[in-house]
Amino acid sequence: MSISNIKDNNPNINAIRKSLKPEDRLILSLDVSNKFEAMEVLKKAEGSISTIKIGLELIYNEGLGIVDVVKKSGYKVLLDAKLMDIPNTIAGALRGISKLDIRMITIHAFGGSSMLKIAVETLSEIYNIKQKNRPLLFGVTVLTSLDDNDLENFGFNIKFFELVLKMAKIAIDGGADGIICSPNEVKFLREQFGYDFFIATPGIRLAEDDTGDQKRINTPEMAIRDGSDFIIVGRSIIKSTDIRGKINLYLKKIERELINAKSS
Repeated sequence: MSISNIKDNNPNINAIRKSLKPEDRLILSLDVSNKFEAMEVLKKAEGSISTIKIGLELIYNEGLGIVDVVKKSGYKVLLDAKLMDIPNTIAGALRGISKLDIRMITIHAFGGSSMLKIAVETLSEIYNIKQKNRPLLFGVTVLTSLDDNDLENFGFNIKFFELVLKMAKIAIDGGADGIICSPNEVKFLREQFGYDFFIATPGIRLAEDDTGDQKRINTPEMAIRDGSDFIIVGRSIIKSTDIRGKINLYLKKIERELINAKSS
């Protein structure tokens, strides 16, 4: 993934998007609980993709040292930290995270615009000093495990589509480089906000896959067709008896949709 097109440490979204290959667009979620399992998955993936997502399960079981393990295996890292706190605490957390030299970080849009702006400012300041490109910051909108019934139980008087829209706007206005949403909201968000930001979508399943605990899901084809830049896939791949074969299947589906988009 080329990230050379940077001005004032802010990523050139469209330039990066044009450089993305299918193996950059598929992010493998390392949904395991220990280093041994993680290494097995990485070994079976055989370097066929560029980025690995490390989430809370693996972080809290193995510690942040697992980031170096993944990087030394030849992968870039999406740290799914899902940060949310007061701005000052977020700034301090990001100063610590910056020592890991990762590629992407997630932060909850629910934390508000002030928190997001401080996050972007903190990363930009640190990486200007380092003279490196800062990590991409992705704002999480609404977890894919939630639906309208959950929001009603929380006391929200709006549907999840409306809430995703509001959270996406907060993230974009706050300076996030991209947002995290389910594949079902991608087309809607592109129509509302355009293409000057990235969209990464968890909740990706093949037609034959079990839905698990995620309620708002769809296929990789639909996500890419509607405008997702990155699809995040975990259990569908790591639970497969042929991890490399399953990755190749996803890559072929992504490539086919990209070719179709160019020809249409």
